[in-house]
Amino acid sequence: MSATMVPSRDIRGDRAAQAAAAVARRWVCWYAGFVGTEAAERRRAEIDSDLWEQQADARQTGRRSIAVAGSIAWRIVGGMPDDLLWVRTQRLAMRGQRADRKASAMNTLGHSIARWWWVAGAALLAALYLWIGIDNLVGAYAPLPGPAAQCFTYLTLLVVGIVLRARAARLSAVLIAAGSLPVLMAWWAPLIVLLGALISVGAIVEVVRRSATGALPRTGAALGTLLVGAAAILPVLGIEPNLSTSALLAFGAAVLVAAAGIALLVLTRSRAAQLADPRPAAAISA
Repeated sequence: MSATMVPSRDIRGDRAAQAAAAVARRWVCWYAGFVGTEAAERRRAEIDSDLWEQQADARQTGRRSIAVAGSIAWRIVGGMPDDLLWVRTQRLAMRGQRADRKASAMNTLGHSIARWWWVAGAALLAALYLWIGIDNLVGAYAPLPGPAAQCFTYLTLLVVGIVLRARAARLSAVLIAAGSLPVLMAWWAPLIVLLGALISVGAIVEVVRRSATGALPRTGAALGTLLVGAAAILPVLGIEPNLSTSALLAFGAAVLVAAAGIALLVLTRSRAAQLADPRPAAAISA
């Protein structure tokens, strides 16, 4: 399809799809950074072509930009397992490991799924935050800057947590817990509440697992993670249009609660190598 075949359209009408496409490109750039330059460039070019064709087709058919953004977001999340498997395959090829190592690679993949399932859930929740945040800006009831800011704040916590997973596993788990705990307030959407609860439990278990041994330190680590999550919720509870001081009080309380949670997490940090992690010591960080 050539560019001349695509009818012109107001650029502002495409901003939701463009925002989702930008997120997709950043995701590709991140995971492609783990493979060789040539393979990474091919992957980025392939995804750029797919995104261009999807947006061009939407312009030609008159499809709403918010619907296209949602489709791209779901493609990001749904394609994550294939993307990570592609990275694994490329890295095996870089090391010269062929089909005779397939069983070992699949065992590694199964182990990764067992350890990363809640991270995959965090990616799904991040896609939901992206969808809702964009809808709050350009949807039927837009603009709703307050709810959009909340969604993008929690989205940032989840994305940073996911990115840090390989290098700072404990910090990653804390951030993912903080980004997923707020959805427990969405009592009108029980499936989303369940998803948030499962992600939070997985993240808290990871924090506890990577903390100092003993019942007291690990209880403190779990409490510290919950306090950091509560700090993410408190500002939302304090937003009252008719009470100018409620937001200030809520933000002040959030700062105090976050400080208490961080202090507990620092005090309960394991001083030894975390569970004999096979990665080099330079790559391990709390």
